[in-house]
Amino acid sequence: MRKHRGLAPEDRTFFDQERIGRLRQAVEDLSCLLQRGYAQKAATELVGNRYQLTARERHALLHAAWSGHSRKAPLPPEALRGRRLCIDGFNLLITLETALGGGILIRGRDGCYRDIANVHGNYSFRIETEKAVEMAADAIAALGVAEAVWYFDRPVSNSGRIARLVNRVAEARHLPMRTETVDQVDTRLKRCPDVAVTADAVILDSGVDWFDLAGWIIEHRIVTPLHLLDFSEGTR
Repeated sequence: MRKHRGLAPEDRTFFDQERIGRLRQAVEDLSCLLQRGYAQKAATELVGNRYQLTARERHALLHAAWSGHSRKAPLPPEALRGRRLCIDGFNLLITLETALGGGILIRGRDGCYRDIANVHGNYSFRIETEKAVEMAADAIAALGVAEAVWYFDRPVSNSGRIARLVNRVAEARHLPMRTETVDQVDTRLKRCPDVAVTADAVILDSGVDWFDLAGWIIEHRIVTPLHLLDFSEGTR
Protein backbone atom coordinates (compact mmCIF):
# COMPACT_ATOMS: atom_id res chain seq x y z
CA MET A 1 0.00 0.00 0.00
CA ARG A 2 1.32 3.43 -0.90
CA LYS A 3 1.94 5.88 1.91
CA HIS A 4 1.97 9.67 2.09
CA ARG A 5 5.29 11.48 1.90
CA GLY A 6 4.35 13.32 5.06
CA LEU A 7 5.70 13.84 8.53
CA ALA A 8 8.12 11.37 10.07
CA PRO A 9 7.67 10.46 13.76
CA GLU A 10 10.82 12.39 14.70
CA ASP A 11 9.51 15.56 13.01
CA ARG A 12 7.74 16.57 16.22
CA THR A 13 10.95 18.48 17.07
CA PHE A 14 10.10 20.95 14.30
CA PHE A 15 6.98 22.08 16.19
CA ASP A 16 8.89 23.01 19.34
CA GLN A 17 9.51 26.77 19.16
CA GLU A 18 12.51 26.62 21.46
CA ARG A 19 14.18 24.02 19.25
CA ILE A 20 13.26 25.96 16.10
CA GLY A 21 15.00 29.01 17.58
CA ARG A 22 18.05 26.87 18.27
CA LEU A 23 18.00 25.53 14.72
CA ARG A 24 17.78 29.07 13.29
CA GLN A 25 20.87 30.08 15.23
CA ALA A 26 22.63 26.91 14.07
CA VAL A 27 21.83 27.81 10.44
CA GLU A 28 23.37 31.27 11.00
CA ASP A 29 26.49 29.79 12.56
CA LEU A 30 27.01 27.11 9.92
CA SER A 31 26.51 29.63 7.12
CA CYS A 32 29.17 31.87 8.67
CA LEU A 33 31.62 28.99 8.95
CA LEU A 34 31.01 27.91 5.35
CA GLN A 35 31.53 31.50 4.18
CA ARG A 36 34.92 31.40 5.88
CA GLY A 37 35.93 28.27 4.01
CA TYR A 38 35.39 25.61 6.68
CA ALA A 39 34.78 22.09 5.37
CA GLN A 40 31.07 21.34 5.33
CA LYS A 41 31.24 17.99 7.13
CA ALA A 42 33.43 19.22 9.99
CA ALA A 43 31.52 22.48 10.35
CA THR A 44 28.16 20.72 10.41
CA GLU A 45 29.34 18.33 13.11
CA LEU A 46 30.74 21.22 15.17
CA VAL A 47 27.53 23.27 14.96
CA GLY A 48 25.26 20.26 15.38
CA ASN A 49 27.10 19.24 18.54
CA ARG A 50 27.06 22.77 19.93
CA TYR A 51 23.29 23.02 19.63
CA GLN A 52 22.66 19.33 20.42
CA LEU A 53 20.70 18.81 17.22
CA THR A 54 19.08 15.50 16.34
CA ALA A 55 20.02 13.68 13.13
CA ARG A 56 16.83 14.99 11.48
CA GLU A 57 17.61 18.57 12.56
CA ARG A 58 21.14 18.25 11.21
CA HIS A 59 19.73 17.19 7.87
CA ALA A 60 17.51 20.30 7.89
CA LEU A 61 20.54 22.39 8.89
CA LEU A 62 22.47 21.24 5.83
CA HIS A 63 19.58 22.12 3.56
CA ALA A 64 19.07 25.54 5.10
CA ALA A 65 22.62 26.88 5.46
CA TRP A 66 24.43 28.55 2.58
CA SER A 67 28.02 29.56 2.09
CA GLY A 68 27.11 32.55 -0.06
CA HIS A 69 29.09 30.91 -2.87
CA SER A 70 29.04 33.02 -6.01
CA ARG A 71 26.38 31.71 -8.36
CA LYS A 72 24.03 33.07 -10.96
CA ALA A 73 20.77 34.53 -9.73
CA PRO A 74 17.73 32.35 -10.45
CA LEU A 75 15.99 33.11 -13.71
CA PRO A 76 12.62 34.85 -13.44
CA PRO A 77 9.72 32.62 -14.55
CA GLU A 78 9.06 34.69 -17.69
CA ALA A 79 12.61 33.95 -18.86
CA LEU A 80 11.74 30.26 -19.28
CA ARG A 81 9.49 30.84 -22.28
CA GLY A 82 11.04 29.15 -25.30
CA ARG A 83 13.91 27.71 -23.24
CA ARG A 84 14.93 24.08 -22.75
CA LEU A 85 14.96 22.63 -19.26
CA CYS A 86 17.21 19.95 -17.77
CA ILE A 87 15.21 18.69 -14.79
CA ASP A 88 16.74 16.99 -11.76
CA GLY A 89 13.89 14.48 -11.68
CA PHE A 90 13.99 13.07 -8.15
CA ASN A 91 14.95 16.44 -6.69
CA LEU A 92 11.83 18.08 -8.16
CA LEU A 93 9.47 15.17 -7.63
CA ILE A 94 10.25 14.38 -3.99
CA THR A 95 10.00 18.04 -2.97
CA LEU A 96 6.55 18.28 -4.57
CA GLU A 97 5.45 14.98 -3.02
CA THR A 98 6.53 16.30 0.38
CA ALA A 99 4.65 19.56 -0.12
CA LEU A 100 1.48 17.73 -1.18
CA GLY A 101 1.81 15.18 1.63
CA GLY A 102 2.24 17.74 4.39
CA GLY A 103 5.86 16.89 5.16
CA ILE A 104 8.54 19.26 6.42
CA LEU A 105 9.87 21.68 3.82
CA ILE A 106 12.88 23.94 4.18
CA ARG A 107 13.34 27.27 2.44
CA GLY A 108 17.07 27.79 2.66
CA ARG A 109 19.02 30.98 3.11
CA ASP A 110 19.50 31.00 -0.65
CA GLY A 111 15.70 31.04 -1.15
CA CYS A 112 15.42 27.53 -2.57
CA TYR A 113 12.78 25.06 -1.38
CA ARG A 114 14.00 21.65 -0.26
CA ASP A 115 12.57 18.55 1.37
CA ILE A 116 14.30 16.55 4.09
CA ALA A 117 13.04 13.17 2.90
CA ASN A 118 16.65 11.90 2.74
CA VAL A 119 15.96 9.48 -0.13
CA HIS A 120 19.17 7.88 -1.37
CA GLY A 121 19.22 4.84 -3.63
CA ASN A 122 15.67 3.70 -2.89
CA TYR A 123 12.66 5.54 -4.25
CA SER A 124 9.09 4.35 -3.62
CA PHE A 125 5.93 5.68 -5.19
CA ARG A 126 3.76 7.68 -2.81
CA ILE A 127 0.09 8.65 -2.81
CA GLU A 128 1.18 12.09 -4.05
CA THR A 129 3.45 10.89 -6.88
CA GLU A 130 1.11 11.13 -9.86
CA LYS A 131 -0.32 14.46 -8.67
CA ALA A 132 3.21 15.83 -8.31
CA VAL A 133 4.09 14.83 -11.87
CA GLU A 134 0.87 16.34 -13.19
CA MET A 135 1.47 19.62 -11.36
CA ALA A 136 5.00 19.82 -12.73
CA ALA A 137 3.71 19.13 -16.24
CA ASP A 138 1.04 21.82 -15.92
CA ALA A 139 3.63 24.32 -14.68
CA ILE A 140 5.94 23.51 -17.59
CA ALA A 141 3.07 24.12 -19.99
CA ALA A 142 2.10 27.38 -18.26
CA LEU A 143 5.68 28.68 -18.38
CA GLY A 144 5.88 28.04 -22.13
CA VAL A 145 9.13 26.09 -22.25
CA ALA A 146 10.28 24.66 -25.56
CA GLU A 147 11.34 21.29 -24.14
CA ALA A 148 11.77 19.68 -20.74
CA VAL A 149 13.99 16.65 -20.18
CA TRP A 150 13.65 14.90 -16.81
CA TYR A 151 16.82 13.08 -15.73
CA PHE A 152 16.46 10.21 -13.26
CA ASP A 153 19.34 8.38 -11.58
CA ARG A 154 19.50 4.94 -13.18
CA PRO A 155 20.79 3.12 -10.04
CA VAL A 156 17.88 4.37 -7.91
CA SER A 157 15.06 1.86 -7.50
CA ASN A 158 11.91 2.53 -9.57
CA SER A 159 13.68 5.10 -11.77
CA GLY A 160 12.35 3.33 -14.86
CA ARG A 161 8.79 3.24 -13.52
CA ILE A 162 8.72 6.93 -12.64
CA ALA A 163 10.23 7.80 -16.02
CA ARG A 164 7.41 5.92 -17.74
CA LEU A 165 4.83 7.79 -15.65
CA VAL A 166 6.31 11.15 -16.64
CA ASN A 167 6.27 10.10 -20.30
CA ARG A 168 2.62 9.03 -20.04
CA VAL A 169 1.65 12.37 -18.54
CA ALA A 170 3.58 14.21 -21.26
CA GLU A 171 1.83 12.20 -23.98
CA ALA A 172 -1.62 12.75 -22.46
CA ARG A 173 -1.03 16.51 -22.30
CA HIS A 174 0.79 16.71 -25.65
CA LEU A 175 3.77 18.36 -23.97
CA PRO A 176 7.36 18.60 -25.27
CA MET A 177 8.53 16.66 -22.23
CA ARG A 178 10.54 13.44 -22.03
CA THR A 179 12.75 11.48 -19.66
CA GLU A 180 16.19 9.91 -19.53
CA THR A 181 17.48 7.46 -16.92
CA VAL A 182 21.21 8.03 -16.63
CA ASP A 183 24.18 7.61 -14.32
CA GLN A 184 25.48 10.72 -12.53
CA VAL A 185 22.54 13.09 -12.95
CA ASP A 186 24.49 15.83 -11.17
CA THR A 187 27.12 15.78 -13.91
CA ARG A 188 24.43 16.06 -16.60
CA LEU A 189 22.82 19.02 -14.84
CA LYS A 190 26.15 20.82 -14.40
CA ARG A 191 26.62 20.55 -18.17
CA CYS A 192 23.07 21.62 -19.02
CA PRO A 193 23.27 23.80 -22.16
CA ASP A 194 20.21 25.85 -21.19
CA VAL A 195 18.31 25.94 -17.85
CA ALA A 196 18.89 23.50 -14.97
CA VAL A 197 15.85 22.80 -12.78
CA THR A 198 17.09 21.82 -9.32
CA ALA A 199 17.65 23.04 -5.78
CA ASP A 200 20.87 21.05 -5.37
CA ALA A 201 23.45 23.60 -4.20
CA VAL A 202 26.35 21.66 -5.76
CA ILE A 203 24.74 22.04 -9.18
CA LEU A 204 23.69 25.66 -8.61
CA ASP A 205 27.24 26.58 -7.60
CA SER A 206 28.63 25.13 -10.85
CA GLY A 207 27.64 28.26 -12.80
CA VAL A 208 24.55 27.00 -14.66
CA ASP A 209 21.47 29.05 -15.48
CA TRP A 210 18.82 27.69 -13.11
CA PHE A 211 15.25 27.85 -11.87
CA ASP A 212 13.65 26.43 -8.72
CA LEU A 213 10.53 24.95 -10.33
CA ALA A 214 9.46 23.17 -7.13
CA GLY A 215 9.54 26.49 -5.29
CA TRP A 216 7.51 28.21 -8.00
CA ILE A 217 4.87 25.47 -7.91
CA ILE A 218 4.72 25.53 -4.11
CA GLU A 219 4.24 29.30 -4.09
CA HIS A 220 1.78 29.51 -6.99
CA ARG A 221 -0.06 26.20 -7.24
CA ILE A 222 -0.15 24.29 -3.94
CA VAL A 223 -2.89 25.38 -1.55
CA THR A 224 -2.38 22.53 0.93
CA PRO A 225 -1.17 23.92 4.29
CA LEU A 226 2.61 23.52 4.41
CA HIS A 227 4.94 22.66 7.24
CA LEU A 228 7.46 25.17 5.97
CA LEU A 229 10.55 26.33 7.87
CA ASP A 230 11.71 29.53 6.18
CA PHE A 231 15.37 30.42 6.70
CA SER A 232 15.67 32.64 3.62
CA GLU A 233 17.62 35.86 4.07
CA GLY A 234 14.46 37.95 3.71
CA THR A 235 13.02 36.42 6.92
CA ARG A 236 15.94 37.21 9.25
